[in-house]
Amino acid sequence: MKKIVLNIFCLILQLTPIILPQQFSSGSPEWLVDMFFSKSSFPEKANYFIGEMTKESNEKTIGEELNEEAKVSFHQIKATNSTCVFAVEVETDNKTIDFYSYLVNDDNTWKITAVRRFLLPAFIYSVRDSLSNLHSLSSNDSSLYRSLLLFTMNNSELKKYFKLNQNKFQELVLSFNSNSGDEADKLLASVNCNAIYSDKKFPGCVFIQILKFEKMEAGFIQAADAILLPEISVVDYVYIEEVTSGWFIYRVM
Repeated sequence: MKKIVLNIFCLILQLTPIILPQQFSSGSPEWLVDMFFSKSSFPEKANYFIGEMTKESNEKTIGEELNEEAKVSFHQIKATNSTCVFAVEVETDNKTIDFYSYLVNDDNTWKITAVRRFLLPAFIYSVRDSLSNLHSLSSNDSSLYRSLLLFTMNNSELKKYFKLNQNKFQELVLSFNSNSGDEADKLLASVNCNAIYSDKKFPGCVFIQILKFEKMEAGFIQAADAILLPEISVVDYVYIEEVTSGWFIYRVM
């Protein structure tokens, strides 16, 4: 009996770091993101806002709105001595919402300067849902529907989609680089994307666009080195993250 009790005690000790919520050093970037998105109360939050976020000082944070009734996880996607960016995943009401939090170091104090969410106009979701309810679709409607499904996916879903179709994406880039237009068009359609292109501003990168609406765009980038990628910022490329070696998801706003 003593042995059984001892084994259970050891198991509890092993699981404790997993069960207990993460603890972050007060004032650290991780602590700040956790306070804003996870905690039901953020005292003196105005002291940790800067830039456009100062207008939000009297508004509820995401955490205060959710009142700890959601599962929140986050990870860093950019870090320098003076700035960092976090991708934040909020699971609530059986859906996952992606946010992006941008921090700056202001006189040795980390502060949130902006928060973004890639939220498309409501009619795009309505078109997607309407097409999903049709029993038969034309070739063009079917192609649009599949692209809309991708365009409205969250980051986790896009990562899974890419990994399942990685070979097709690699073939697509090879065809594009060898100027095999017809073959590239077929492969582009097979991965339910809208365009493939290069940009003189970002040599060494190939962009595969899922869809674009006005300025909002999402897709994948193939790059030989992360240093070649566009800069993550509160405008334009609000999100870039590696999926597998040399391949990245991007979002533009």
